[in-house]
Amino acid sequence: MKIAFLVRDLCHMGGVVSATQNLAGALAEKHQVEIVALRKVRDESYFPLDPRVSVRVLSDLRPHSPVSDLDDPLVEKFPLVYHPNAGAKKPVVSRLAELRLLEYLATTDADVVVSSSPRNTIMLAHAQGSYLKVAQEHSMPSIYAHDIKPRLFKAYLSLDALTALTPEEVVSIGRQVPAVRDRLAAMPNCVPAAPVRSRGTNKVVISAGHLSDNKNHVLLVEAFAKIHSQAPDWTLRIYGDGAEKGKLKARINELGLSNSILLMGQVAPVSPEFGKASIFVLPSKREAFGNVLVEAMAAGLPVVSTDADHGPRNILTDGEDGLIVPRGDVDAMAQAILRLIRDDELRAKMSDNGVRNAERFHETASRERFEAILERAFARKALPQHATARVDTSGSVHIGVGPLPEQARGAELALRRGGKNAEERRFPLSADGEALVPWDAALTHGTWETFLVTPSGAEVPLTTDGYGCDTRDLLAVELPRAGAHPLALLLPHRHDDGRLRVRSSLREAHAEVGPVQVDKEAIRISAQVWGAALGAGAAVEAVHRRDKERVLTFPAQADGDGTVRVSIDCKALVDQHTDEEDKEVIWDLWLRPAGGAPRVALAKLATDVLKTTDVFTFPRPVITEPAAATPSVVSRAVRKARRTLGATPQAPRRKKTELRPYFTVLHQFAVKTVRM
Repeated sequence: MKIAFLVRDLCHMGGVVSATQNLAGALAEKHQVEIVALRKVRDESYFPLDPRVSVRVLSDLRPHSPVSDLDDPLVEKFPLVYHPNAGAKKPVVSRLAELRLLEYLATTDADVVVSSSPRNTIMLAHAQGSYLKVAQEHSMPSIYAHDIKPRLFKAYLSLDALTALTPEEVVSIGRQVPAVRDRLAAMPNCVPAAPVRSRGTNKVVISAGHLSDNKNHVLLVEAFAKIHSQAPDWTLRIYGDGAEKGKLKARINELGLSNSILLMGQVAPVSPEFGKASIFVLPSKREAFGNVLVEAMAAGLPVVSTDADHGPRNILTDGEDGLIVPRGDVDAMAQAILRLIRDDELRAKMSDNGVRNAERFHETASRERFEAILERAFARKALPQHATARVDTSGSVHIGVGPLPEQARGAELALRRGGKNAEERRFPLSADGEALVPWDAALTHGTWETFLVTPSGAEVPLTTDGYGCDTRDLLAVELPRAGAHPLALLLPHRHDDGRLRVRSSLREAHAEVGPVQVDKEAIRISAQVWGAALGAGAAVEAVHRRDKERVLTFPAQADGDGTVRVSIDCKALVDQHTDEEDKEVIWDLWLRPAGGAPRVALAKLATDVLKTTDVFTFPRPVITEPAAATPSVVSRAVRKARRTLGATPQAPRRKKTELRPYFTVLHQFAVKTVRM
């Protein structure tokens, strides 16, 4: 198998570059692997790269390079697809690199193309290749800038697989982009075995990372100040560089610890330095994974780490190979470090456990984990994913995906409804790839997503096109139904994302809104009542959207055929829109079929119209309230003063209120009053 990794470049120090190179090297044991870099600005990477991995550079920005692209005018141009860095005056990735990447993606013979950054993921989704498209999230999309999130989340929909560093982040991404939950998997970073192992005898505590606010080395300095008074012969070494360096140095000097806390600067690779220490500390506020934790464990260092989301708790086992302390707690961190300083036996035990536990992130385990993800993605890609849906005259839905391949025999159609009370229902697929969803399957009211699920557990969401849903016979379905649910109607439809969904309208009692007449005097509504007996005291209640205790009641007239009619007084609604309220007030309309009976929503559900809000529109009368008949003493005085000054008398101000009858997104009839 040929696997290509897309990176911006290999010319900076960072966990993403390290993890990508490590995984590429691990996969090179069994596969042909290349790294495609959009640019190159220095001769060598900071991290070792397996010689079996080839590197393809798309734009060479080294002045001394014989193949330098610096004289190409497109180097100064911003890209059109690749998302630019906010506020950048010059492109980090140029239009030249973008065009070459698009050409590569259109012509590559790779079986799998893997993106390791959000911007490359957008580019990968834009490509038309038939290869497997995979993205690895090395951070937390929830914290990404708002300008990139919409494009990135849309790009996810075009991927065959998407990985995150921890199970928590898998859940988080699935919550943000529910449509990709079926292709998400946890994939920790690949971290090789340590080249040097600590003997655990040097009185040195070590930390490493970018000196930024998030890495929070200030916390470690404060903690070590407490430690120093009890263990003055121990030193702290902090490796890294960044914006917080000056602040750290100043605080170290204030504490008088310049001989005990050493800022070692940036070292690459840093893992050989771990052999000189006996304890490793990670003080981060947030940590998506934490390569250095695994590197420290592999080097035989017991670890003290903050409980930063979400990496440390997925790497360390508290009390076994390290100690996890609350974020931001200086005292807890100092006590944990002191505990390890004072207990040689505990350090030795955690050292052995850490070396053993780190193996699950080494090359072999990482390769096998990633291969399993690819295997599942290939299996999904081979499954039928396009579906058609047809409603018959009874209202049942026939969903077809075409003949099933051998590996999909025995597959089922899964319908899933999200939300707080999520549900799943399954229906068998025939060998011809057709499933029947009966109208009386009693699917809970709401919208259901459709999936094809194989006996082995592989699954794909089903898509459809503009011709894929035949709902002609839906209009011929006779309602109400006999039985417990007089309203039971299934509406298959194509969602905005191209997915096939089924809307289930299921009600034990329902008031289906019919003709509506609107003028300045009243909103006259006729509705069919199903599953509820009309009786004395029948009324329609207008309930204030924000203050449910505010209810206006309008008597309803019941006809003998189950029809109810009501006249909503426009002036009554306007009078209830007080000056103290917002510009807009919404009243939701409910029917009480009889005095004391439970409310039934007045709604439009027995229809093939998916978005009633957009389709059923009504006149919007404007009610003008007359001016006050008797001016107040103050208003008369003001008018007299204006006449004395020669000003034109002001006409009494009249209030205008527009009434907007409409169906809500939940298809319930409502009236909005708007002050103009």
